Amino acid sequence: MKNFIILIPVYNDWENLNKLLKKINDEAERNNFEFEIFLINDSSTINADINFRKTKNIISLNILNLLKNIGSQRAIALGLEYLFESKKNKLSDIIIMDSDGQDDPEILKTLINASENSDSDVTVVERTNRNEPLWFQFFYFLHKKVLFIFTGKHIKFGNFSLIKSKELKNLVNKADLWAAYPAAVVNNLKKINRIKSERKKRYSGETKMNLKKLFYHSSRVFSVFKTKIFIISAIYAFIISIVFKNNPEVFYFFTFTLLMANIYNFYISLINKNDFEKKSDNSKLKLKKNFDL
Repeated sequence: MKNFIILIPVYNDWENLNKLLKKINDEAERNNFEFEIFLINDSSTINADINFRKTKNIISLNILNLLKNIGSQRAIALGLEYLFESKKNKLSDIIIMDSDGQDDPEILKTLINASENSDSDVTVVERTNRNEPLWFQFFYFLHKKVLFIFTGKHIKFGNFSLIKSKELKNLVNKADLWAAYPAAVVNNLKKINRIKSERKKRYSGETKMNLKKLFYHSSRVFSVFKTKIFIISAIYAFIISIVFKNNPEVFYFFTFTLLMANIYNFYISLINKNDFEKKSDNSKLKLKKNFDL
């Protein structure tokens, strides 16, 4: 029986989590998988209400309780670090999922098979159709295109992925992971296998994402590639100086814009690095075993 750890960050979303756990168990039973569930409770203000009980295929369910709310990306970073430092990942590859149902449990078999049939470091689930509001889809599309223009990197995936256990050492304890998990994967792992799946609707409730959070997340993604973005910006500025040599106003406008954007990018990177160095605020993590082997 194949054994995997499923890491799920959660903040107050216990109702959806219970539905997700049931669907994960259904897939495990159908495909003869064995899962260990590892929840990262991002300092929820609502008490954990988990009504799922041990089954033949979900052999353990543990909760790592964070002392302060830090957001899903950093909760994932601390969860991966905990698994690595405690060597709980030694024999099991790790699947990362969101708790709200947007990551479809029905493709777990496809994800696992894709990983086993390749020599990839990580297999990620790229999103096809999305169910977010149009304004979100527009700004997210803009984010992806601008990122590609300045880095040459396509990041079309979120948290849903499967990391080979042996590759975890290349991700943990790095400020990249503290900034944004997808960006850290692209910047630190060489062999990335991609599969596609529709991003589902939440089981219930409204998305916690808003324009402010999207901008902040986008800023942290860009900060991971700050050096490359600076170099590409300099190249673009040089090209603009040649193309618009008879129109200095255009050159100065674009150059000033690129300069300000890069200064902001380095500023976000510095903030992220300082936060990463202070992550000891959550060092006394509390592990609660709901059930175990």
